[in-house]
Amino acid sequence: MSGRRKLSNMINKCSYLGLRAGSAGLTVIELMITVAAPPMQNLITNYRERTAINQLTGYVRLARSEAITRSAYVSLCGSSDGESCDGDLKEGWLVFQDTNGDGLYQSASDTLIRSGSLGMGERYFTDADGTATARPLIFSRDGSKRGGEIQWLFCFSADANHQRQLSVNAAGYLKVEKVAVLGCN
Repeated sequence: MSGRRKLSNMINKCSYLGLRAGSAGLTVIELMITVAAPPMQNLITNYRERTAINQLTGYVRLARSEAITRSAYVSLCGSSDGESCDGDLKEGWLVFQDTNGDGLYQSASDTLIRSGSLGMGERYFTDADGTATARPLIFSRDGSKRGGEIQWLFCFSADANHQRQLSVNAAGYLKVEKVAVLGCN
């Protein structure tokens, strides 16, 4: 029996059983998408977490490095408009040479080094206490953190599994860790 004839016989048998091309049911691709969707969502969330934290830690390291290189105060502050410090890390941040070391960007006297934002809609809080605005991070000429340790809590969802705490100690060293603190609403 030829290959075409075998195929024709199979189609006829399937038609007899009520199974036809275009019948209701799941294709292999539809089944794979249905099974893979929840793990894929977790993968995307984890990727966004890592990207956000890595991007901001890069800016913290840049600020410290620039303070040492320039032998001047360099600050990192939250900025919703990219022009002033308002503590809103959710919208973006500024890294600038801070002439007077107050952590507030004054365009007339301070030099903007870099600005950045994530644009992913994450929710951020500062000092690990849930307040909505972040204190500025000020590095001294020697790379130490001015004003002691600072901690920022990053909440990517209300789930305690998606939180990271970024800490900068008085010596200016950075540490990022997963934390299980509830209350990221």
